Amino acid sequence: MKKLIIFLTLCMGCFSLSVAASDVFSHKVTAQTAASQMPEFESKTCKFNQSKYMTTSTVTLKSSGNFKFIKNQGVTFETTYPIHSENSYLASHNKNINAIVKSVVNKNYTYVEKNFDIYFMKTSSDCWILALRPKENSPLKGDMRSLQIAGQTIGKDGLIQKMVIETINATTTINFSQCG
Repeated sequence: MKKLIIFLTLCMGCFSLSVAASDVFSHKVTAQTAASQMPEFESKTCKFNQSKYMTTSTVTLKSSGNFKFIKNQGVTFETTYPIHSENSYLASHNKNINAIVKSVVNKNYTYVEKNFDIYFMKTSSDCWILALRPKENSPLKGDMRSLQIAGQTIGKDGLIQKMVIETINATTTINFSQCG
């Protein structure tokens, strides 16, 4: 119970992320700076809930399920609501997304720096936001507007709490919980 209270207290400080997210784009950094301030990431499984707002209509699609991050391989989203499906962003699937995820968690920013402008800011002593915007010459420029990853550092380990993916047609917000 005590651990739960401490965890909830720490998370409360990070809930200001939505306010700070708009400010992150005024904090452009180099890849080296971002890498030095980002925590270490280990393999994790979490629950997720997702809201996808379609800009071409007033529809918001909601889904939830299980998320698995396997270090040096990629991520898998197993959607359990409203229907069961699985999307893998592993080495052999969805190579662009996988390259971004692997580069960030392994602090190898060569791919990221080549294709994105990088922004980073701390929102408290242990909470942070990393944001990426495709550069003009990036092959992702036509599809993606930005990717924001908000998280918390606990000791040396990183915990991703929220991702916001903005594309031309949609804004997808993914919240993570019950990570272990």
